[in-house]
Amino acid sequence: MRVAHVMITAALVSLFAACATSGGGDGGPPVYATVCEARCACEDCSGDNEGLCEAEQEAIEERAEERCQDEHKAYADCVRLEGRCVDGHHLAEVCNAHAAALLGCLEPKGRDHCPTAGDGVCDEPQGTDTCAAGTDPADCLSFCPYTGNGICDEPEGADRCPAGTDVDDCKLVPCPSVQDGTCDEPEGTGRCDEGSDVDDCMGATCSEANNGECDEPEGTGICDEGTDAADCAGAPCPYVDNGDCDEPEGTGYCEEGTDVIDCETSAVACDDIGVCGSATSGCVACANEGSCADELEACTISDDCYFLVQCLVTCANDACIDECLEVYPDGVQTYSSYDRCLNCEQCYYSCGGSDVFEC
Repeated sequence: MRVAHVMITAALVSLFAACATSGGGDGGPPVYATVCEARCACEDCSGDNEGLCEAEQEAIEERAEERCQDEHKAYADCVRLEGRCVDGHHLAEVCNAHAAALLGCLEPKGRDHCPTAGDGVCDEPQGTDTCAAGTDPADCLSFCPYTGNGICDEPEGADRCPAGTDVDDCKLVPCPSVQDGTCDEPEGTGRCDEGSDVDDCMGATCSEANNGECDEPEGTGICDEGTDAADCAGAPCPYVDNGDCDEPEGTGYCEEGTDVIDCETSAVACDDIGVCGSATSGCVACANEGSCADELEACTISDDCYFLVQCLVTCANDACIDECLEVYPDGVQTYSSYDRCLNCEQCYYSCGGSDVFEC
């Protein structure tokens, strides 16, 4: 029976091997009386090959007579009726389930067999837990539960696993700032290689990352801390949430995007900035971008208002101002609306009162 057992196992293993290497050709389904007829019609059965095939099949049939007749019949019928001849090989991949059922019946212990044993992944309970304990010993003998975390856990790294059990992580260039709360892979700060800062990069990501504006809480606040590290890598603003806009359009003490809440025009009055500024900073910029935006646009699209402004900026005394007003009378009303909005309503204290017209 020992010889029979070896032949049975060899026959079934050869079937699985053939299935695993199938490919090419589209032969039609032949119909044969026995498994060996089906194989020999396709493969070379000269010499002792046919006799070996028949001996294998007879051994399987003999073993199956006791309790596995149904499984054996299903297996044999499938192979002889459903097998295909492809490039000189008899293939029966459609019979995998029947072969497995027959093997499980003939060798009850085979039910504790792990189909993925020896594939380099521990599939016992301490690993993927897809196989019973003790059925994947080669893979689980030196198993590392920390593979894929971006950290080399072999002796030359964290030294939590045996050598050779965390190969993929140990191929990576180590990231010096792992587990610091900031994703340093390309989608984060970009300081480390992909897959080398796994723990930090597993959390929420920022949809607005790398757009040139800090979207973490100290910026626009639409993303979580550490998810827009590249944009937020600039010097932080020490004056956030103090009621004053400290970005360039405000006091100018901080970089753009670092004091967003204070700089929202709906949340701060421009005159509270306390600095007159210019077109790009201080109260003037705040008013131009907010409450006085319409008046400013009306003046910029009016030729008379535009030339009036060009004239007024050259004046050093009241006589010059009056002359400009006389030369460009059609621009006076438009410019007056903007001037009153800016200097009388929005920046009276910051800029010291009206520029041309009295408030």
